[in-house]
Amino acid sequence: MQEKTTPKRFVAGAVCPECKAMDTTVCYYEDDIFVRECLDCGFHEKIGHDEEQEDKSKPQIIKVKEL
Repeated sequence: MQEKTTPKRFVAGAVCPECKAMDTTVCYYEDDIFVRECLDCGFHEKIGHDEEQEDKSKPQIIKVKEL
C-alpha cells in the first residue's frame, strides 16, 4: 500500500512549540492526516480528524438573552 503525501510547505511566521524557533516549521498531509514538524529540533505532530468529529456530535447550547 502506498502512502499519499503532499509536498512539505513552510509556514511563514510559525513558531515551533518545542524549541521556539521561528520559520522552521513545515506542514503537509500524510494519508489525509495533517502533519507539522520542525526542521531544527525534529518536533513532529500529527493532527487527525477524530477530535473534530466528536465535537460536532455534541449538542451546542446557545443562550439567548431577552432585550
